Amino acid sequence: METCGDDVSDPTMEIIGVLSDVSMASRSLPVGVVSTNFKVTRGFGGITENAKVNVDRLYLRQIMTGWDANQSDVIQPNAVTGLGKTAVNNWGVYDGAGSKAKLVAKTHGMHTLAGKWSNWFTLAFVVGRHVEFEASTLQVMGANDEDEADNDWAIVGGTGEFAMARGIIRRRVYSITNSTLTHALTIEFFCHMTEVVPSPTKRGTVGGNRGTLPREMEGKSQRLENVTIYHVGAVEGFQFSYVDEDGKIRTTDTWGRVHPDPLRKTEIKFGPSEFVKKINGAQRGGEGWLSKFEIVTTHKTYGPFGADNGTPNFSYTVPEDETVVGFFANTDNIFVTSIGVYTI
Repeated sequence: METCGDDVSDPTMEIIGVLSDVSMASRSLPVGVVSTNFKVTRGFGGITENAKVNVDRLYLRQIMTGWDANQSDVIQPNAVTGLGKTAVNNWGVYDGAGSKAKLVAKTHGMHTLAGKWSNWFTLAFVVGRHVEFEASTLQVMGANDEDEADNDWAIVGGTGEFAMARGIIRRRVYSITNSTLTHALTIEFFCHMTEVVPSPTKRGTVGGNRGTLPREMEGKSQRLENVTIYHVGAVEGFQFSYVDEDGKIRTTDTWGRVHPDPLRKTEIKFGPSEFVKKINGAQRGGEGWLSKFEIVTTHKTYGPFGADNGTPNFSYTVPEDETVVGFFANTDNIFVTSIGVYTI
């Protein structure tokens, strides 16, 4: 008897969140479509964790007996309780469930029956399939019952491009055929990718054209940390901090002016999983400065700051697979007159 889920004949892999015009440091990772089930998103955690990796539609084949078995018993169980049975495994992980699927990784480790099956193994990505991840590994451990249809395994470490990985593997039984048990895997983890250093892309500007003093950040921002806005009837001053390509936190000068009234100062500190996705605002007619400004993140909307009587209104939404990591602006030494964003 065979039980199976949806068939995936030939999934591919892709990396998104790294732009096609991004410069890489040291050895570059490929950019663009590599396959449809592998996604890397930059900008997490600053110095330690700078990437989130999502992988779906991988299939682990556990062949228990036969000439092509990929596990072997090394300790026989207690005759009464069955406890203690231990096997070493070299299971294969493929990019599809069919016979033409390609090998992506091997699982080198052991599993022991101790009430549940306790698994601990190294998920090693094979050379030749995805060169960008060759010799990279994930350290995995977790438990499951023989008759358990699905459960989670923990990712407790990693090496290579997946250094210091931590996350989870969601496992479900995909099919049972004779002596082969196929598990469908969905993987999500954070890690530190040292060799992916994208150059931010400049987008904008929005607002007026009165300002003659351009304002720019230094270095290549990889994550936006916080924003400080001075505002009364307009945006008078703007400042922000960010993590650069070396993992250092930098802070810009105040663009515009610092208002002396502390009640006119707003500081926004973004959470570790919070990302700016949109800016809204308004320009004050012929005077040409920002009369209103607000920031929209994945968590909430900040603002509006300034007055609400400006026209025309403007709005800029970041592409779905990008996030704001910095700003640039024009000022007239008193007000911020226009603003734009840097994204990766």
